[in-house]
Amino acid sequence: MRKTSGQLSTAQKLQQATYSSVPMAQIVWLRQRNELDSKSENLYAQLQNQGFSLVTVDAFEITSQQLLDADLILVNAFGQVDGMVETIVSRVRFESRVPLIMLTDGYSTEQLVTALTAGADAIWSLNTPIELLLARCKALLRRWPPADR
Repeated sequence: MRKTSGQLSTAQKLQQATYSSVPMAQIVWLRQRNELDSKSENLYAQLQNQGFSLVTVDAFEITSQQLLDADLILVNAFGQVDGMVETIVSRVRFESRVPLIMLTDGYSTEQLVTALTAGADAIWSLNTPIELLLARCKALLRRWPPADR
């Protein structure tokens, strides 16, 4: 029989809280020419509503300090999983090992292989329901806690 929350030990409650919540995290969102489409705007707003600290930066203007401060990196790659995105991912990977997620509006198998080979941890489509994208972000942040937490 499963215990109710009132029957859980203090250690069990702490462990349950750890897996159900994510402390304040900084997400760096790399964009090309800082463009936002409506799907990106919706995800951005939802991430802010969840309490995440968001920094948006042009992909070619990000500083080393911004990469070091990031807990999660999102990269807009709409229809451009090619040499330019490989360059961006390689630059990020040179300075950071935090989860790097590429956001697309659709992709081919070849584009997926290119992005993952370059160093992306995953490619997510913004056609996916926002609730699922938020849950995926939280799951990654639970598994990759920053060094200062």
